[in-house]
Amino acid sequence: MLWQHPSPRERALWRLVHESGAPAGAVLALNVEDLDLPARRAATIAWGDGAATLLGELVAGRASGPLFLAGRRPAPARRPAPADLCPQTGRRRLSYERAEYLFKQASGGYTLHQLAASRHRSAPVAD
Repeated sequence: MLWQHPSPRERALWRLVHESGAPAGAVLALNVEDLDLPARRAATIAWGDGAATLLGELVAGRASGPLFLAGRRPAPARRPAPADLCPQTGRRRLSYERAEYLFKQASGGYTLHQLAASRHRSAPVAD
């Protein structure tokens, strides 16, 4: 099952995209400090129970920086902008291209756009 993927980062990303219906690019642009975890929202993105639990685990111990991080630190020659680096780990923001690739591999070829759109087809709209 897709939600049982071993990486907490991917599970949180996919659940957040699905539950919010927000474009993956907007979700990937979130920073830890943008989140209002008790209210389950950040800017114009709101989410449900599944994402709330996963996001709490994902941000544990971090106060700032990109919400979704790449698996490793960038090479010195490819230093990203300071806003795209986590001050605690030194890792960069997860790219849309990498996130899309990981989702396609795990889902058998579906896209993050299809995942966001599936919320409107299969889940009731929250009040």
